[in-house]
Amino acid sequence: MALNWDYASTVTRENFMPQVQDNIYDSSAMFKMFDIDGRIKTYLEGGRTISEGLEYKKQTAGGTYKAWDILDNTPPDNLTRADFTWGDYYASISISGDDEDQNSGKEAVVNLLQNRTNGAKKKLKDDLSNDLFTGTGGKGIVGLDTIVGAGTAGAINGAVETWWASGVDATAYLESQLIDSTDTTAFMKRLFQKAVRSGEHGAETQNLIVTTPLVWDIFESILEEDARYNKSTRGDQIAKAGFDVLWWRSTPIIRDELCPDGRVYFLNTNYLYLRTHKKVNFMFDPFVKVANQRGRVAHIFHKTALTTTNRRMHYKFTGFPTS
Repeated sequence: MALNWDYASTVTRENFMPQVQDNIYDSSAMFKMFDIDGRIKTYLEGGRTISEGLEYKKQTAGGTYKAWDILDNTPPDNLTRADFTWGDYYASISISGDDEDQNSGKEAVVNLLQNRTNGAKKKLKDDLSNDLFTGTGGKGIVGLDTIVGAGTAGAINGAVETWWASGVDATAYLESQLIDSTDTTAFMKRLFQKAVRSGEHGAETQNLIVTTPLVWDIFESILEEDARYNKSTRGDQIAKAGFDVLWWRSTPIIRDELCPDGRVYFLNTNYLYLRTHKKVNFMFDPFVKVANQRGRVAHIFHKTALTTTNRRMHYKFTGFPTS
């Protein structure tokens, strides 16, 4: 049977493409947590940027009064917007003329496409998973290491607009300090307490801690065997997905091998979003002939951005041990 490329495109899209999204979102603890918390949004259909509305200060008009006191009716000027640029990703599925010659039967076509599509999935997974932490914008997304910080994110400079800045502890800590319960400034639990206090606002606080496997192991080593904190449903879900979980005061601590060395992120996922373009959500662009070569190529495209609506609810340490 000759290689039918209408058939090939249909098989790739219908049989293999749904696996691409699952493969990527199940590939890292951080992606899986976004999925569990419902922070992956796919209803956007366009726009030059993603504009997040922000309430950055309290309204001043209001208060107490008596009888005929003059009331302050000044319109509130407490809203602004943060603009996040799209990140654009692709992976190619290329098949040469020689591949066509050797894979002309139906089953051979399916096996060849599955192999090539798996390669595309891995490429997208690597690019997106790495940029989720360390992306700096440009063509890709801005990652957590920029979102959780005091510099510019969403076109707002946190160094100038201090209400738009995360707490950052850049102190270099030794493992011997972190595990020493008599050290009143560097014991790991005390540092975690400081991070949590920084993100408290009313009844809200961070609901996720993400770190490296090494730092996760250090924290595990200082947990008392009889320590018991209330575990959360979210933590159970990430554990059932196959990822290691510890708890700090009911907040899950997850280890992600892609987390940058020395980092510990304290996140409130209620203020984080992975915004995805509805029409370019792992979109499959069918096979076409290459103009100046004997072969065909298809592409998978993905358009997304990591955004936040409140940077001060997050916190990070950058100087924890790396070896």
